[in-house]
Amino acid sequence: MGRIVDYNLTEELAHGTYVSCLARDVAKELDLEGDAVQNIALAGLLHDIGKLTLANYLYGEEKLESPLVIEEMKYVRMHSMKSYEILQRLGYSDSICDTVRYHHENYDGSGYPDNLAGEAIPLSSRIIRVCDVFAALTSDRPYRKKFSEEEAIALMIEEINHFDMRVFLAFLRVVHNVGTSYRVSFPDVDQVLLNEAGIEDDAYSEEEPEMTEEIP
Repeated sequence: MGRIVDYNLTEELAHGTYVSCLARDVAKELDLEGDAVQNIALAGLLHDIGKLTLANYLYGEEKLESPLVIEEMKYVRMHSMKSYEILQRLGYSDSICDTVRYHHENYDGSGYPDNLAGEAIPLSSRIIRVCDVFAALTSDRPYRKKFSEEEAIALMIEEINHFDMRVFLAFLRVVHNVGTSYRVSFPDVDQVLLNEAGIEDDAYSEEEPEMTEEIP
């Protein structure tokens, strides 16, 4: 059996930090301020925390070769609700929880978990949506190499009906100024924790999974 979701804490920290920085600046570009900007930045950092609960999900023995098959699998769509539930339990504000819950909703109503459309989607979620997609496309995945900034934007334009145009234009202005300069690298967090616990890496290793996946 192979794991389809494999939660890599180091990569998730880097992704969340990048989305957070982009979303903060897009919010400012849209003339939001104060608590609204801070909440969006925090939601960007935490938006995929629900993936942790799916990390050991097993999908049988067949080999999945199409990334589109993986990305459309129903269980993967659970992660935004899982993130929402975790943040609710931890006492985060309704604003942050709702931003995370709806960050995979598309402007044309084709997203999830509730198929919201247009202005029914919180503005904060519309901001995270754009930044999350860009951050995912410009990152390496187990099934593909990262796209350049130009390629990523071109791909996003092909699916422009997924995004709030006002948010997307603000995002383009931000990316033009900062590009991928917000990317940060972290040490291997898993290895750091193992070292702190005095555990040898060899003693903790498992059989290599057939396929792993992180879903933007």
